[in-house]
Amino acid sequence: MKLTLRIENYDYLPDGGPLEFSASARGFEVGRDSAMDWTLPDPNRHISSRHFEVVYRDRQFWLNDISTNGTFVYGQSMRVSSPLHLSHNERLQVGHYIIRVLIEEPAAQAPAAFAPQPFAPAFAAPQPPAAAADPWSLTPTPAPMPTPMPAPQRPAMPLAGQYGDSFVENIRPAPAIQPAQSGAIGLGGAAAPSEPFAQRPTTPPPPQATPPQAPVAPASSGDNVLLSAICQGAGLPPGSLAAVDAATLGQDIGRCLRIATEELMALLGARAAAKQFVKSSSRTMIGGMNNSPLKFKPNATEALTTMFVQRPDSYLSATATFQQGFDDIKRHQTAVYAAMQPALAKLLEDLSPEAIEERTSGGLMSSKKSRAWETFVERWDAKTHPYENGMLDVFLAYFADAYDDAVKKTGG
Repeated sequence: MKLTLRIENYDYLPDGGPLEFSASARGFEVGRDSAMDWTLPDPNRHISSRHFEVVYRDRQFWLNDISTNGTFVYGQSMRVSSPLHLSHNERLQVGHYIIRVLIEEPAAQAPAAFAPQPFAPAFAAPQPPAAAADPWSLTPTPAPMPTPMPAPQRPAMPLAGQYGDSFVENIRPAPAIQPAQSGAIGLGGAAAPSEPFAQRPTTPPPPQATPPQAPVAPASSGDNVLLSAICQGAGLPPGSLAAVDAATLGQDIGRCLRIATEELMALLGARAAAKQFVKSSSRTMIGGMNNSPLKFKPNATEALTTMFVQRPDSYLSATATFQQGFDDIKRHQTAVYAAMQPALAKLLEDLSPEAIEERTSGGLMSSKKSRAWETFVERWDAKTHPYENGMLDVFLAYFADAYDDAVKKTGG
């Protein structure tokens, strides 16, 4: 039996340590001290040096809280009572960390792995058709259990369950056209002799026209369901994609989805880094509900799997996730420029000649200081004179020039 503890509300730890810790059928200790099996850094020292221990007993994992400030089941106000039996998928709160509990049971997995074994030879043969479904597969295997991947490959794809099952089935008959063509060749070979030519013409034409029609009709109807759904979701007129090859379109949409996910995750990551750089008090923390996979998953594959395959209740739907992500980026861009001007104004208001003269009350006595002051006032006035808002407008003019230069350097 394997236990994994995974931090969900941080993308990295301050000390560069691992975001998760795993142990198979053994105990371990967790705390702030570097001597622990898993170290949770905490500059505020809310987490104890030795915060809790996990014991493996009777084929179960048990948590003993030995901390000063407590270990909590996420969402509860009372600290846990030791020993706490750890359950799969429950969450713990340790200081400012939210930790997911993941338990894998080999005894339960073994039958599942051996159950499809009789089909292994059959699966090995049709490997290429299975690959044909990959363009619609956001991730070919459920992340927690890679072992049973071969047999449940198709049932593990909810996307295919919505529109793709009929589509995938209709892609697979495409190779079946080759047997039909081989039959047609056989008919052509039979037509070569001259004697049966009078009898054959009535038989070959109907079969020759029928085999191509039989595979194409189901494929077209299956594709129409998927293409109509894409049109509806994208806001396109019905039937706009009727003439498009469904397999090619599926690959294009999949690539676009991957690019959009990766790039939006990068933008949200840059937004989070900017907040951290300026030490903003506005930080996004994972909660019990309405979490964004784009913010709390480490890569695009896991984010796509969460949105389209697993669909847990604690995370937003795919549509809501992307909408929230772009809204956050727009608000961030607006906030950056909205905050820049008042922040700079506060900085400059104490440096203006008027403010300095008011504070010094004519205290610049020496001739050397007086000349320096006159020079400063002249330069200040020369810069601010053309602008209505003084030095603030000067900064914005410099900023615009620097922005244009940066855009040119980056090829924008």
